[in-house]
Amino acid sequence: MSSPNGARIQRALRGALVNAVLGNERIAREFDLLVTDLQTLHLLVLRDDVRTPKQLSQTTGLPTSTITRVLDRLEAAGYLRRAHDPQDRRRINIELIPEKIAPIINRYGQYTDTLDRTNAEFTEEELGLVARYLEQASSTF
Repeated sequence: MSSPNGARIQRALRGALVNAVLGNERIAREFDLLVTDLQTLHLLVLRDDVRTPKQLSQTTGLPTSTITRVLDRLEAAGYLRRAHDPQDRRRINIELIPEKIAPIINRYGQYTDTLDRTNAEFTEEELGLVARYLEQASSTF
């Protein structure tokens, strides 16, 4: 059985996940994207270490056939391009198109501004504890 604060954190985290999923769905519709496409693009923006279809498949757990369809849609919409790796022509690298993804990044900036205001209400030590908890908890998903 969870402690009262443990239960409170779990409830708050579940609520945050629901809000995040629904918020991402709204943003995806704003940009005429499927939510999986938007989240794949978001992952590429956040992670410089994920730049090949295989890495995307491994990171997301999505089959390579699904990743191929997602990349096809994102490339057709102009958000990225696939290019042969100059060191190994068999390998495909994913390159983001910065000017095309800028409006999406700006849209997420609204959430960042809100979080910055919330963060200002806590000490660095408190934020460190929250960050550590969320980093550990996020590894369970």
